[in-house]
Amino acid sequence: MTEPPTAAGRPARTTTVRPARIAPKGLPPDGLAHLSDTHRANLFDGTFLLPTAVLLDEPLRHNIALMADHCADHGVLLAPHGKTTMSPEIIVRQIEAGAWAITVATSWQAGAVVAMGVRRVLVANQVVDPASVHHLDTLLLTHPGLELLTYVDSEDGLVLLERGLSPGAALRLGVLLELGVPEGRTGLRDDTAALALAARIAAGPLRLAGVAGFEGIIDGGDLDATLVLVDALLSRMATTARRLRAEGLLDADVPIVTAGGSAYFDRVIAALPDALRGTGYRVVVRSGCYVTHDSGGYERLSPLAGRLRTGARLRPALEVWAPVLSRPEPDRIIVGLGKRDISTDAGFPVPLRVRTGTGPPTAPPPGWRVVAVNDQHAYLDVPSDTPARVGDLVGFGISHPCTTFDKWQVMPLVDGDYGVIGRVHTSF
Repeated sequence: MTEPPTAAGRPARTTTVRPARIAPKGLPPDGLAHLSDTHRANLFDGTFLLPTAVLLDEPLRHNIALMADHCADHGVLLAPHGKTTMSPEIIVRQIEAGAWAITVATSWQAGAVVAMGVRRVLVANQVVDPASVHHLDTLLLTHPGLELLTYVDSEDGLVLLERGLSPGAALRLGVLLELGVPEGRTGLRDDTAALALAARIAAGPLRLAGVAGFEGIIDGGDLDATLVLVDALLSRMATTARRLRAEGLLDADVPIVTAGGSAYFDRVIAALPDALRGTGYRVVVRSGCYVTHDSGGYERLSPLAGRLRTGARLRPALEVWAPVLSRPEPDRIIVGLGKRDISTDAGFPVPLRVRTGTGPPTAPPPGWRVVAVNDQHAYLDVPSDTPARVGDLVGFGISHPCTTFDKWQVMPLVDGDYGVIGRVHTSF
């Protein structure tokens, strides 16, 4: 059979696209299949296709234990935000360390962590589209032991939940009344409207299980003004929670009040337990980024790091390594990583270590600073007498781990010498 001619008179070529088994980026071409008890890879053994994101095992373990102990010592529950990592290996560690639940942001994420074995899930968001509501319904009906909570901040949203849930699922889904702040995201701004919606929820068929809010996006222009606004939201939440209890609107054996990102959870711990004492509420903190911490925003703001901590503190556990590609000017290095590999939404990557030749990684000299990032390139300004050469490796810390994790399917888990001791998968 003759192939049909193209417009130029030549036969057209047909291409068959076949599914390909492609190793995740950042790994050796065999995807670490060669790992065994007798052969352990090392990040610097020349087999990794850089850039590569790695997780440092000891800081990761330290952070999980420190946050778990901190919450337990202050009498609050911890429901780490799973969207930070969406990693079964990390989420299992958090549960084993005593996490009360895992927080997610979408119905799809709820299904993902349930598939990982989690049996108490807090969906810290509104769920309104039909497919997502139906997905929650299916999760509840197919997992009899699953405890599931979600947010509502409007009667419209409540109606969409009520219409999309079967009677059996509706009886089991816990609803949290969400309060918000002006210029913020979701959440009721008016407390009178919040109480009216609470009464509507309590009328059934869903169960009103408590109050929720998120202080992490509040910005008063400086830290002192921000903390005043954070405390004001927490006060509103406590007052509303007490009103719900006084008016008999709650339908939960153990109602909760939940807040707490990774920057101001100390204010949550300081304010809510005392304000709710004697009411039967449990306070739930939803921090997520503490698990790997960072070298930027959370290093400055976390109460377990730069803002308050003087004793044991969170440690950066996530690094991205890349080669020096070019040195086009004496004070400019181009490194082979970019927005495809590392977060830039909360600040540029921070150069932490440099490895020259076969030597050990060392701290870079003062004055190294990333000034711009493209899709695959970082512009690193350095003193003109810096001895870095093409082929040297630079290890970067990040600011805001959430938007680095979602760029990697698999990350090597490494020891202090960057020997690979395991793998961490993500599900985004």
